[in-house]
Amino acid sequence: MSRFFHRLCVVALVLIPLCFIGFIIWRLNLAHKVNIELAAIRAAGLPTDGVEANAYYPSVPDSENAALKMEQAFDLMANYHDRRSNQINSISIPYRKDVLTADQRELIGGYCAMNSNALMCAGEAIKLPRCRYPVDLSWGVSALLPHLPKLKALALVAGYQAELNPNDSVHSISTILGMAHTLDKEPILISKLVRFAMVEVAIVTLERCLNNPEEVDGGELGRLQEQFAGVEDTNQIASGLIGERAMMIRYFRMSFAEASKLANADADTPSAQEAAPLPGPQPIILKLTGFFERDLRFYLQAMQTNIVLAETYPKNISVITNIQARIWETSRHNWYILSALLLPAMDSTIFREANEVAHVRTAQTALAVECFRGLHGRLPESLNELVPQFIAAVPQDPFDGQPLRYHLLKKGYVIYSVGRDGHDNNGRERPAKIKSSDRTEYDITFIVER
Repeated sequence: MSRFFHRLCVVALVLIPLCFIGFIIWRLNLAHKVNIELAAIRAAGLPTDGVEANAYYPSVPDSENAALKMEQAFDLMANYHDRRSNQINSISIPYRKDVLTADQRELIGGYCAMNSNALMCAGEAIKLPRCRYPVDLSWGVSALLPHLPKLKALALVAGYQAELNPNDSVHSISTILGMAHTLDKEPILISKLVRFAMVEVAIVTLERCLNNPEEVDGGELGRLQEQFAGVEDTNQIASGLIGERAMMIRYFRMSFAEASKLANADADTPSAQEAAPLPGPQPIILKLTGFFERDLRFYLQAMQTNIVLAETYPKNISVITNIQARIWETSRHNWYILSALLLPAMDSTIFREANEVAHVRTAQTALAVECFRGLHGRLPESLNELVPQFIAAVPQDPFDGQPLRYHLLKKGYVIYSVGRDGHDNNGRERPAKIKSSDRTEYDITFIVER
């Protein structure tokens, strides 16, 4: 026994230093690989922290900055001071077949009247060529973004105005698209989603406008075509992911004290930003073990994959779904705690942009159809009749790469994309209100029954 114990001690004395040396080599190698990943991002001209993200969001001279004028519009915004403030928030832009009640029309009429000056000021702002809102991305998730809800609210005012006065529809749609453009360069994921929501308001307003018995002037249709062509940008989510990645990196290297402060802070108030958001020293055990550093490396790799997927069109639905499932499983099984919290929603944002591109392209195509109708006094039998006079080519469905579908109806027509499920449902329109239990497959449609 004494000889066996002696040999065991010798083996332990040899193995323990070897294991320690092996761990040190692994830890240094991990740090080296993370630094390589970060250096590659910087070499591509992309940010790796909030300060760099601020520089990535282009600065704009005051004389060209629409944000300064938009902030004046925000200051002019008003709301009811009674229960009507909640009522107005419950009214959305009516869809194609929706009809507002007399009470609703009175409610939005008063709301539009009190915000007419704000909308006029916004109309002046969007004439300026560029925009940068005064946000500080170094605050990460605590960055204040007060312009986003105000922009969305003003877009709704413009949509309501078109509902009250259909003759103002073209001007209202142009204003909404112009305000959406002010977020083009803002590298924040939530900003991109707000931009999409504003464009959606413009599209819903356009669909109602084209269903109006009164035909829109051909010149105005052409101008709207140009504006919708300008709003289509298939790299909005990629830009948002680039900024999101930069702002999130620091959270993989926080101290416990900083993490606690972040968890207890109220990010909606300026008092939450009492000191510069610089990461404090990590607890030595976490820094030595590399627990969150390995998590960071996985996050950087997964985000790069997401950025590439966001930039790729048409969308390969099954590939994106499978990759996102593998990312989720890997993060969960390997205890990549922060990655598991931050990554799961990414596939939905990638498809969200594809949805928006599909909506924009159906709207552009509908405008071309209406230009054709105005010239020839009839609807085209196929979208190919629009080429090349009204559109250079039939737009591609961002989900399957095929030309957008087009069917004549008993009265009017439908233009549609197959959508995320990838199935052609013959232009089945999604209801304005849908139950969560509804499993029916719908297409992304633009319908004119006139």
